[in-house]
Amino acid sequence: MTARILLVEDELLVALSLREALSEAGFDVDCAYLGSTVIDDRVGVEWDAALVDMALPDSSGATVVQHLLHQQPQLPVILTTGLETPETRRFASDHELTILAKPFDDATLVELLRSLLIAEAHA
Repeated sequence: MTARILLVEDELLVALSLREALSEAGFDVDCAYLGSTVIDDRVGVEWDAALVDMALPDSSGATVVQHLLHQQPQLPVILTTGLETPETRRFASDHELTILAKPFDDATLVELLRSLLIAEAHA
């Protein structure tokens, strides 16, 4: 079974590049460019993991993550950010999330996702 990944990224070129890299790695990728898309339009949809940008134009990545974890408490989530703040680190720590600082390479992302999915499968 192919892992279904939610990618929440507002920068179109970054989203397209990540989607392509993840698809080539064998993942089924569901893209959202706004937090409201996830919160309002995808209620009840389940994913195997999520990659969420902390800086979205319509809501914070933290709000999106809280929504996702309310729906799927064990969902592995990777926070992406170009500016890692103490608040982001605290939020990640409080929710046991992984932070991936931008810029990052595709191989690092794929390896991280696979390790999170393996850990979740053995939990």
